[in-house]
Amino acid sequence: MQAFDAGRFKGLIEEGYTVVDTRNPEVFCDGFIEESISIPFNDIFVDNYDELTQPGQRIILVTEAEHTTAVFRALKAAAIDSAEGYLEGGFAAWQEAGHEVDMLISIDADEFAMDFNYDEFYLVDVRSKEDFAKEHAEDAENIALNDLEQLLIELDNQESYYVYGNTAADAVTAGSIFKRTGFGRVRVVAAEYEVIKQTGIPLFVQKKKDKEGKTSDN
Repeated sequence: MQAFDAGRFKGLIEEGYTVVDTRNPEVFCDGFIEESISIPFNDIFVDNYDELTQPGQRIILVTEAEHTTAVFRALKAAAIDSAEGYLEGGFAAWQEAGHEVDMLISIDADEFAMDFNYDEFYLVDVRSKEDFAKEHAEDAENIALNDLEQLLIELDNQESYYVYGNTAADAVTAGSIFKRTGFGRVRVVAAEYEVIKQTGIPLFVQKKKDKEGKTSDN
């Protein structure tokens, strides 16, 4: 694995490299390199990386220092070789070099519930189509996480968007893709879906069919 100083890292971005940031989602929201994709290093990191990047895409990483070796080992074990190196000194080195940074607004489940009743925005659910069909927040539109970047071209990037998923990490990843695609007015609900449900927001719940084929409420 190759380490790039902040100056060279910036040059690679200008050459068209994609930045994947593997840091904790909460830390990512507080500051990241513009147009980075948040794919946190966790138990499903490799699967998410594989789904959210494309063959032939040139990638450079921002990692926590203590995780750098483990990140590259995980990718190598999965026979993924698109990551060409990482930012030496991590995100702190980028900041110290005076390069521009971006931020992502995150809110908790309770704040989302308050905004749900009083603010106007488009709500996007990035869970799977199957999960969405069973149950979702009222008025939400479903765009599965792995389809998001391709389908965002159909949305108006001047509107305000709120995003939630199965986990806070999924929401932050989605938010980073919104920002990368030119959407400036986006907030991520940094909470698990089950926690969001407990706030009492209106839900659409799929009706179950009995043995005679009749539907009934859950």
